[in-house]
Amino acid sequence: MRLLVDAAMVDEGRRISVHLADQDGMLLVVVLSHTGTGDTVLTDLAAVPGTASCGTDTSDEGRRVWAVLSTERPRTTAA
Repeated sequence: MRLLVDAAMVDEGRRISVHLADQDGMLLVVVLSHTGTGDTVLTDLAAVPGTASCGTDTSDEGRRVWAVLSTERPRTTAA
């Protein structure tokens, strides 16, 4: 979630909105920056363990950055 909020803050808008939802048993996190058009955060989001998908788009309301995250706990490997 920090990557999504940081991306919205870079847009230098006056406000951001954070939305959480269930999507097919996974967590959907959407951050709306209300301004901006950058796309540089996607590589970082895709590298986060548990990220099923991510994206960004713009609308009349501003830029949306989103990620769908697995709700399963990461597996640890035994040494």
